[in-house]
Amino acid sequence: MNLSWIDWTIVVVSLILIRAVSWSTRSLMRGVADFLSANRLAGRYLLTISGEVGGFGVISMVAGFQAFTSAGFPTMWWGLMSAPLGIIFVMTGWVYYRLRETRALTVPQFFEMRYSRKFRILAGSLCWLSGIINFGIFPAVAARFLIYFCGLPETFAVMGLHIATYPVILAVDLGLALFFVNAGGQVSVMITECAQGIIASFAFFAIAVAVIIMIPWHTEVAALQLAPANASMLNPFHTSEVKDFNVWFYMIGIFISVYSFQSWLGTQGFMTSARTPHEQRMGSIIRVWRSMPQDLMRMVLPLAAFTALNSAQFAPQMAAVHETISHIGNKAVQNEMLVPVALAHILPVGIKGLLVMVAVFLSLTCHDTYMHSWGSIFVQDIVMPIRQKAFTPREHIAWLRWSIFGVAVFSFFFSLLYVESDKIFFFQAITGTIWLGGAGAVMIGGLYSRFGTTAGAYCAMVSGAVLGIAGLVIPKMWEAQHTTPFPINGQWLMLIASLISIALYVGVSIATGGAKRPFNLEKMLHRGAYSVDPPQPQAAKSALRGRWLEMLGVGKEFTKGDTALAILLTVWTLGWWLVFLVVCTMHFVFHAIPEAFWPAYWRVNIYILATICVPSLIWFTIGGALDMRALLTALKTAVRDPNDDGRVIHELDDRLDADPILEAAVK
Repeated sequence: MNLSWIDWTIVVVSLILIRAVSWSTRSLMRGVADFLSANRLAGRYLLTISGEVGGFGVISMVAGFQAFTSAGFPTMWWGLMSAPLGIIFVMTGWVYYRLRETRALTVPQFFEMRYSRKFRILAGSLCWLSGIINFGIFPAVAARFLIYFCGLPETFAVMGLHIATYPVILAVDLGLALFFVNAGGQVSVMITECAQGIIASFAFFAIAVAVIIMIPWHTEVAALQLAPANASMLNPFHTSEVKDFNVWFYMIGIFISVYSFQSWLGTQGFMTSARTPHEQRMGSIIRVWRSMPQDLMRMVLPLAAFTALNSAQFAPQMAAVHETISHIGNKAVQNEMLVPVALAHILPVGIKGLLVMVAVFLSLTCHDTYMHSWGSIFVQDIVMPIRQKAFTPREHIAWLRWSIFGVAVFSFFFSLLYVESDKIFFFQAITGTIWLGGAGAVMIGGLYSRFGTTAGAYCAMVSGAVLGIAGLVIPKMWEAQHTTPFPINGQWLMLIASLISIALYVGVSIATGGAKRPFNLEKMLHRGAYSVDPPQPQAAKSALRGRWLEMLGVGKEFTKGDTALAILLTVWTLGWWLVFLVVCTMHFVFHAIPEAFWPAYWRVNIYILATICVPSLIWFTIGGALDMRALLTALKTAVRDPNDDGRVIHELDDRLDADPILEAAVK
């Protein structure tokens, strides 16, 4: 065992607290919209805190460890290339604002509004298939992290029987997540994840500060400088030998970020839970500061482990680490568990307990979020459209709970049986392509174009799915015949599938008359005469100030406080992008960036993050607590609409030249 009684006490007490919070929300889930989207009553802080931890599981943390130990700090530098995208997405409401305007409870429901019921069934099926396969290794990575970090034995004895630890941890993990999500649906998910997110943020900060104090910076720099000259762990301009996480990985990532933004539906419950589209946007605006403690921990933990693995002063502890790793038969799992096992041998008592608590929280929040999403999609977008008959609310919620249970059972056996052979990021990329390859074109085309047709959507979706499945099968066949890995990784395969899907969507839509009969977007987005949301507060602005703010995406619905936050985000993001441009210019044009610059740059970066964490913790703790109370209060008096269950009740022809007599008859 690597943990003391103090560490275990931290973990047990935190679990008891969170279970009590989850159970207290059960009575407030009184309808299908509550179960799916918390009746669309969530505020910005609740959305941000719960959504952040719901989308960041142990698997995300371990994948980040793999990236850092493969390429070091340059992985963070090249990520700055896409900094302006964050402003563009947030300030324009790219995809998510219009999706919220449709009032759809799931993305495939929006597809039925925009295309057809049959297409919704196809999209829902591909989304669900891609999602549950992608989710299949989440519990496996989390269980292994807990086993190897805590030093749990491979088996334990009960009444003379030797029971394997791994399947038991899988079952306990998924069982707890299942309890949280089925207790009250999205209401329970959001409240418990917000509580866990607030507690975890303080743990993130405490762990990071302890590691910063524990290992001197000069020791960490010395370890990083051991890397080969053209595979630098500090200087992003000397990384030509880095294989996977190089500049091309991030350039493709920029395209994928735009193309598939909000298309991945693992956290779709948060995409439809906001009180208004504006609250959804504000949640995205403030997210950058909410994530500071998490980002700090993600930076310093793999750095500490890498330093220990490559420094003589930690040699005795690392001998035990390599001994443990050598007993793992799978090379991919060895790579995943290297940093967790190293951390288990260098972190002090108390900090280990906090990290296990964080891992348990991240596992539960991520797994209940994903199980809620994939279970809901199966019922909402496959069963209901095929059935074509409304459930009673009680039947509907029962179906949702059993569907979520089915996702848990599938992920248990997938984690138990699947043999990993690649880094986590690339497995996620190729399994995600089954859905995302075509979904980006269909989503963007459906929300922003009037010419997109159902035929174009079918072609894009099917081509993306076929290429995604091929990307899973062909590399396995290649590796069976060759001694070398498949030459194209999951990131490149996803790019190829996306480009083909875009071409098919545009070409087929135009060929099938989409440009001649434009779609009525105003009706689908509930704008103008079709509006259903209450008017937003409007502050008076001068003409000049109004024009500048409109360039930033700040509309009339922004209050003075909202405007200030939007400007602050713009200054912060463009400031870092300016640093990126200046340093790149100084290097490529003037060759004026010395090697000594990079250790100083990364040290300052860490200190800036640590400094901002303090006000961030106070700000979001208060905001999160107030939003939790507001949601619980609103749910007590909210009027439930039994028809608000994800069905598209009237499937009209919404082309602008639709037959007015037919439309009037249907109304």
